[in-house]
Amino acid sequence: MGLQIDKFCEDLRLKLTNIESGLHSLKTKMEGKAQQGEQEVRNHLDTIQRRIAQDHAKASAARAEIKAWFDNKKTVTAEKIADWKAKREMSHLQNRADQAERYAQASIDVALTALDEAEQATLEAWLAREDSNSAKSK
Repeated sequence: MGLQIDKFCEDLRLKLTNIESGLHSLKTKMEGKAQQGEQEVRNHLDTIQRRIAQDHAKASAARAEIKAWFDNKKTVTAEKIADWKAKREMSHLQNRADQAERYAQASIDVALTALDEAEQATLEAWLAREDSNSAKSK
C-alpha cells in the first residue's frame, strides 16, 4: 500500500505541475496577444475535453467501484472483521483488503479526473469572461 500512496503522490504532483505549466503558458500568451491568446485557450480546452472524454469510461468505472466499496462497507461491520481475524478467515480478510485497494485506486482516478474537469472549468470561465468583455467594448 505504501507504493500505491507514493504513486498517487507522484501522479498528483505531475498532474498539478502539468496543469500549472499549461495555464501559466496560456496566461503568458493571453497577455501578449488577446486574439491569439483566445485561440490558444480554445485549443488547450479542446485537448482537455478530449482527454476527459477519453477517460470517461475509466472515471465511470472508478465511481462504480467507489459505490461498491461503500455498499459493501455497510455490511462488513467491525464485529465481522474481528470475527474473521479471530477465526483466521484469510479469504474474507484478503478479499476485503483487495476491495480496499481497488477503492483507493478508484478514488485516485476520480481525483485526477476532477483536476482535469477543474482545469476545463477554469478555461471555460476565462472564455466566458472574454466574451463578456469583448461584447462590452464593441
